[in-house]
Amino acid sequence: MVGRRSMSELKVLSGGAVQKGLEDVAWVFQEQTGHEVMLTFATAPVLRSTVEKGEAPFDIVIAPVPLAENFTQGGLVGAGTSAVIGSVKAGVVVRAGVHVPDISTGGALKKEILASQSLVFNEGSSGIYVEEMLEKLGVAKEAKAKTTRLPNAEAVMMHLAHSKTAHEIGFGQITAIRLYAGRGVKIVGPLPPEIGNTTIYAAAVLARTRVPELAKEFIRFLIAPSAQEILRATGVE
Repeated sequence: MVGRRSMSELKVLSGGAVQKGLEDVAWVFQEQTGHEVMLTFATAPVLRSTVEKGEAPFDIVIAPVPLAENFTQGGLVGAGTSAVIGSVKAGVVVRAGVHVPDISTGGALKKEILASQSLVFNEGSSGIYVEEMLEKLGVAKEAKAKTTRLPNAEAVMMHLAHSKTAHEIGFGQITAIRLYAGRGVKIVGPLPPEIGNTTIYAAAVLARTRVPELAKEFIRFLIAPSAQEILRATGVE
């Protein structure tokens, strides 16, 4: 969302997994309050670096809970300002019109991974988990040679949409996949329960904010029932 800089403008730095829901909630907040909301999305490693270095004047950070807790411990966010806004599951995605892998069980997914020509996932928190999952399944060595790592969810989805590889499997957060569904990619579903992953996100007021009360107001808005309904509609649980 763009607009002129003013004291009533709120700058939010967030993980990309909650992008669509956060955009929808921010639009409603802006319409109801008149305050402008500027959203910037990044992977977890970039979130950490940006907040720790204080490179930009953000007011709120939305990050996976462990990272948000690190920010609190480091005095980078205000004490008592953190609130859980929802969770997102990791899932599987493929190019539209190609073989849809069997992901009904961990064993089935393992076979599909071994049979695949290519694997694609990002360098963010979901990609870090996929690395761990491949280790758990005992296929990390086989997967390494055919894995492509890309900076973020958008890059993964665009890669899949334009790929010519017949048997390629992509991984990412369900919300991010849904954002691009119908644009050349198809959501297969969440990872099997026994190897599934759910990332819980929290919002917190950054210590350097110039608008602490407005930042707190927006977080209260995020966890209110009406905003939670909007988030759930985009896959944030």
